[in-house]
Amino acid sequence: MKLPFRPSVNVALFAGMVLIALSIAASYVTINSLISDAQSESEARETALLLQRVVSEFKAAESLQRRYLLTNASRDLADYQQSRTQIQQSLESMRAGQDAGTATPDWLALKDAIARRIEVMEQAVTARQQSGLEAATALVGGIRNRQLHDEIETLIARIKGGEASALEHTKLETRQTAQTVKQLILMGGLLSLSIFAWAIQRILRAQAKRRRAEALLLDSEAMSRAVTESMAEGLITATAEGLIVHANSAARHLFGYRLDDLVGQEVAMLLPTRYRMGFSAFFSGLSGRQRGFREWDVKVLGLRHDGTEFPINASFGDVNVGGKRLFTAIIHDITESTRITEALRNSEEQLRQLTDTVPALIAYIDGEQRFQFHNHAYEEVLGLKAEQIQNRPMQEVLGAELYDQVKAHVREALSGYSVRHELEYVTPSGDRREYLMNYFPRYGEDDEQDMVIGFSSLGTDITELKRIDRMKTEFVSTVSHELRTPLTSIRGSLGLVWGGVAGAIPEKAKNLVGIAQSNCERLIRLINDILDSEKIESGKMRFELQAQELEPLLERALADNEGFAAQLGVKLVLHKTEDAPRVCVDGDRLIQVVTNLLSNAIKFSPPEGTVDVIVRKQGRRVRVEISDKGPGIPDEFRQRIFQKFSQADSSDTRQKGGTGLGLSISKAIVERMEGNIGFTTESNKGTTFYFDLPEWREAPPVTAPAGLYARPRVLVCEDDPDVAKLIGMIMDKGGYDADIAHTADQARDYLKMETYAAMTMDIKLPYENGLAVVRELRANQRTATLPVLVLSVIAAEARQHAENQALGVSEWLEKPLDEQRLLKCIKRAIRSRSNGKRGGVL
Repeated sequence: MKLPFRPSVNVALFAGMVLIALSIAASYVTINSLISDAQSESEARETALLLQRVVSEFKAAESLQRRYLLTNASRDLADYQQSRTQIQQSLESMRAGQDAGTATPDWLALKDAIARRIEVMEQAVTARQQSGLEAATALVGGIRNRQLHDEIETLIARIKGGEASALEHTKLETRQTAQTVKQLILMGGLLSLSIFAWAIQRILRAQAKRRRAEALLLDSEAMSRAVTESMAEGLITATAEGLIVHANSAARHLFGYRLDDLVGQEVAMLLPTRYRMGFSAFFSGLSGRQRGFREWDVKVLGLRHDGTEFPINASFGDVNVGGKRLFTAIIHDITESTRITEALRNSEEQLRQLTDTVPALIAYIDGEQRFQFHNHAYEEVLGLKAEQIQNRPMQEVLGAELYDQVKAHVREALSGYSVRHELEYVTPSGDRREYLMNYFPRYGEDDEQDMVIGFSSLGTDITELKRIDRMKTEFVSTVSHELRTPLTSIRGSLGLVWGGVAGAIPEKAKNLVGIAQSNCERLIRLINDILDSEKIESGKMRFELQAQELEPLLERALADNEGFAAQLGVKLVLHKTEDAPRVCVDGDRLIQVVTNLLSNAIKFSPPEGTVDVIVRKQGRRVRVEISDKGPGIPDEFRQRIFQKFSQADSSDTRQKGGTGLGLSISKAIVERMEGNIGFTTESNKGTTFYFDLPEWREAPPVTAPAGLYARPRVLVCEDDPDVAKLIGMIMDKGGYDADIAHTADQARDYLKMETYAAMTMDIKLPYENGLAVVRELRANQRTATLPVLVLSVIAAEARQHAENQALGVSEWLEKPLDEQRLLKCIKRAIRSRSNGKRGGVL
């Protein structure tokens, strides 16, 4: 029967609604079933996890209990008690998770067995505390404890089996129920696959990251091992009980053991027996130190495998490896450093003994003028004890009066200059002593390498030398007054007799008179040479320096020696230059030098030989060479040829006669005239003596006639070429002509040849102190009023040191220079000189 459209639509709608309701109901029932199955499975898993946690905590408690039984440490006991408390809490959680009616007998039996086992463990702990390790070990290994262990293991296995069966049953029901939601799973397949793929990707990333971390860890471990093995110091790692865990290659080599011989042994075995007890007590005390401690520089004797002892320096620390605290010792072999220290101590003691036996004042004074070292002579001379001198200021040690004599020299030494001066001192016993003091500055190192940090002082007692020198002076004076007068009479009388004033004398008598006359002349020359030598040494020889032509002086010297040369058959030849050089010399003294050199050349020339006198110009200096064709100067005599009373030792030369003072006097005279002397020689070919003198040049006038003014000339004494050039340019720009001298000798040469309106002076010149040159200028009448400007990086300091010296410095200017100030100071200094004033107050 066919239903009408509307009823059929209603039926269809009703049927559809029923189907929808049935679908919803079926889905609801299915979902509830899945939820119930999932809850059952979750409860089963929670039960398994609870069991696993209880078992794990119980095992941990057992392990901590055994650890405590072995160590008897309070920390281990606390860890065990904490673990026992956690087991009890887990058992209470297990009871709360199950009703008393649903709890299985196995669970109840397991709880009871664990409680009884904990009771036995507590008894073992009590026994350890009261009776020791053996009593506790007896309880742990007892029959009851083993029975409880077997019972617990059996119950755990049974519970795990039951839980596994229940879990399997729940899984089967879940699979059956899952069929009803198959369409839902299919519909969510794509989503599940997407989630799965994402999860796999995350898992792969996590695994790659873990592998990289493991690789870095392995590299770090390998690097740590390599660094440890490559260390030059020995490294030993030990447990808190003092048992060696590891020793690096340096430590094994140091003590002479293999690694297997050391691992597990006590650290104290590496020390001599007499030190082991004390070291064991020290090492045991390290456990009580705070973590991360460091104990440095423990010095002790080590014991090698072969029984030899050697000094070591050990540093201790701790490290945490795998949760275990280990102790490390870094060991240095200090055998060599100990030997060096001992050698230095012995050397210092020897130096102290040596300096204490030296009859001279030896000391080192630092930059603050404090004595840092002194020898015994200082204590004897000053009448003080060592503690009254050591580390005390000079002013306190020497006293105000004596310090006033030396303070200027001390400041000069601390400025970087070697100082030499004489000092008079009255000892506490009333003796007046004279000392020659030498100060030698000492420079620092590294950052202080250009700074003076002190000076060494050497004082020589010259009281006796001064007395002898005065005796010598008196003796020379006696010779001068008591011998020269009778010798003059003898020489005159012999000359008259020789000339026949007293009548003719027989030939034999005439020969005797000739011998007497010759030796009288020789004695007079000896006396004159001795007097000249003494005058030069004492500074009493006067020099009348004036500019004059050199060649006329040489002609006079040759003329004076023509007769002597003719007697020996020697010819004298003078080789002149094209122009006539002029020099600033004492003419008589220069002729004395040439005469000495000519006399030597004539005496050692062969018969019919020639002595050549050659004049050469070399830059701004003039050289005079006197050459002979004699046998030359012996090698062994060349080094001392200019010393007093020096003569060659061969009989051939001794026959030539002479006092042995001529060359020494000639050298002193040439050097006083700002020259230098030397020689060249060749065996069997001849010898050439020469001396150089600065050439004299007339300075241009400062002013020109008819109101036209010439540019004033300034002498610049500066060793740095660039700075000197800069100062010259400043002078030129300011309207001055400048001559540049890079050394004190060059400045002296310029001053002999030119007249200057002013002069600039650097203090730090090669080989000399610029202030010493200024003192020379003030002592010379010709340059006494020459304005001098000091240009130096230490101008202010030098001015303080020169405060007690009459140097007459116009200005003290610091480098780097201010151009305008420099020109203003030059102008003011020149104007002051023209007004008849000296440039400055210092």
